Amino acid sequence: MTGTGTQADPYIVDNWEDFTNISSKSDIYIKWADSNNKVIDFNEVNPEGYTKSINFPANVDFNGWTLRNFHSIASTAIRYSGASYAIKNLIFENFYIMSNTFIYGQYIIENCTFSGLIQCDVVRVFQGCGLICSAVNIRINTTNSTYLTNSNEFVNSKSEIRNSDIVLDIHGGNTVEICDKTITNSRISGKISATTPVKISGSNSGCNIINLESNQPLKYTGTGISVFNSDLAEKDSSSTNLIGCTAEQLKNAEYLYSIGFPIGIE
Repeated sequence: MTGTGTQADPYIVDNWEDFTNISSKSDIYIKWADSNNKVIDFNEVNPEGYTKSINFPANVDFNGWTLRNFHSIASTAIRYSGASYAIKNLIFENFYIMSNTFIYGQYIIENCTFSGLIQCDVVRVFQGCGLICSAVNIRINTTNSTYLTNSNEFVNSKSEIRNSDIVLDIHGGNTVEICDKTITNSRISGKISATTPVKISGSNSGCNIINLESNQPLKYTGTGISVFNSDLAEKDSSSTNLIGCTAEQLKNAEYLYSIGFPIGIE
């Protein structure tokens, strides 16, 4: 490991042991090294999986590394309880967790890809975290509630979504909430089974395309216009700024522009 941990001279790491040995402080910066092999396979690191939370130290640029085959039965899989941290440029794939919370902390998650399975009673995928320019493809089996980004317990939570591509396959839940703050310029698709209306957003949301198959109506409270696939779902009667479109209309830029959806056309 090299570097001093400052923003100008971050710690440079190339293995899991060095990474997890760095203390979690808000003024520490870490960057994963350039390498011919940018994969951490947890089948090799810890094939039996984790029973306790692991900490992600401070501000981390994963530099395109992949974390693969991560397994956890801890109540929170990954955590840090401080504020104003960043996770960037990470591929987190084929994870399987039986945890109430996947990532806990006031992180900004930027340019990251997540794909895997979560199986638990109440699921908070990114608690207090915000997603920017990221891709999420997660299957969730639950018997209670699911929250993709949720600001519970955080006063100054980062839990908003911008410019992201979200694919969710949620089975068995009653309450499903995608985002309790702002979601903008994002695409949400997949399939949801719930027993109450599916909450899509908080206020100040807009410019989203929602292509969800849902057995419950979609509840949208954004002040900006978003559109949804009316072939696959209905909307809650209070969702005045959520406009239904057929699958074909969602592909038609001129039509979307004509109904006030802010999309550029030539």
